[in-house]
Amino acid sequence: AVKRKRSTIYPDSVGIGHYAIDFHPCMTEHPPEKPGNTEKAGERQGQGQAYPFEIPLRAIIPQKIDNLLIAGKSIALSHIAAAAYRVHSFEWSSGVAAGITAVYALDNNVLPYQLVESDFLIGNQQLRELRQKIDASGNPTVFPDASIFRSMDNWY
Repeated sequence: AVKRKRSTIYPDSVGIGHYAIDFHPCMTEHPPEKPGNTEKAGERQGQGQAYPFEIPLRAIIPQKIDNLLIAGKSIALSHIAAAAYRVHSFEWSSGVAAGITAVYALDNNVLPYQLVESDFLIGNQQLRELRQKIDASGNPTVFPDASIFRSMDNWY
């Protein structure tokens, strides 16, 4: 298995977060705090390196409901990512993104899924406008200097 050296960059990022994953390890014996107890081999580990992450617009859009956006702990994510996505800063960031996306969709007569239905999201003018509105609100969509190829100013 190849270990990641950074988090995934999403062209439809509408928010950011950074929190060390802190789920509880799977222990070999009970109770977990028993002296000398060890984590089960091959199971998820209780700690690991965490990278700053982005929140893709796709994760807050339900697949079969057109008039709903999801924010906070309920967005589409894995059980592992949920261990980092459960903190207030992420919930606020995803909430701002959902609110601004709802207003943008109503103002522009577009359904949110239409902003991300293309296979090629870079260059999507409406997605660019939405992300600029989110950034202007003080809710950044990318981490500054996250890549030599990308910044909040030139990714769009």
